[in-house]
Amino acid sequence: MGHHPHTGRESALAQLDQQGSARIRLPNSAKGPLQAVLINTAGGLTGNDDIRWSATAGKQSRLVVSTAACEKLYRTHGPAALQRTRLAVENGARLDWLPQETIVFDGSSLQRSLEVDVASDATALIVESLVLGRQAMHESVGKLQLHDRWRIHRDGRLLHAEDLRLQFDNAQNAQRPSMLHQYSAISTLVLVSPDPAESLHLKAEGIRALLSEQAGSLQAAATVMHHRLVIRVLANNSQSLRNFLIPCIEQLSDHLSIPQVWNV
Repeated sequence: MGHHPHTGRESALAQLDQQGSARIRLPNSAKGPLQAVLINTAGGLTGNDDIRWSATAGKQSRLVVSTAACEKLYRTHGPAALQRTRLAVENGARLDWLPQETIVFDGSSLQRSLEVDVASDATALIVESLVLGRQAMHESVGKLQLHDRWRIHRDGRLLHAEDLRLQFDNAQNAQRPSMLHQYSAISTLVLVSPDPAESLHLKAEGIRALLSEQAGSLQAAATVMHHRLVIRVLANNSQSLRNFLIPCIEQLSDHLSIPQVWNV
């Protein structure tokens, strides 16, 4: 999927391709960013599933990509599910990658990769979240294999790289909320920006003020590095995570409202 600028401050679709269970919808919205909603019509991922997403924000445009619902990662009979995402943000553009949480079920396996190419004067907000089991159903995760690989390039050079691995297989874990001590929800947010470091430090202070309001239900840290702000969150449950994520994302989106699908 790609899009380019339209008249005024609007952005318009340039190209749309979809096949299989990977579908994209473009809800009508007011002037501003083009909003795209990703839908996996299969209802979730399990062993040997392979889903791929790609999006490009063309020059001077703004694109917000979210998902219609939380992705669900189901028990596998052995092989891993694959999810591959490629994002590009061209000169002067901004792309916000805001999928809802991935809910991980006991016995599941996922290999997920995220590749992002950002122009030197472009902005990208990347958010990914994991929830271990459905808390409302009192589910727990005792067996899991997950590898989440991020590579973000800025102006052709590697800016940010990380690999998250969660791997355990212990029946005793079923008696505990997760392998993350008492936490069962985790999120990483990375804002890549051409703004000066002082601006990113101000954003980080705003995020820390939000954290003080959520004290007790989660742990998080905000760090400013070269052309990026990195936020990591551990929460007691998915609701506590959302209570922080939504205002956090809105702050980092220049107070643009969270995509409506988050509230459905």
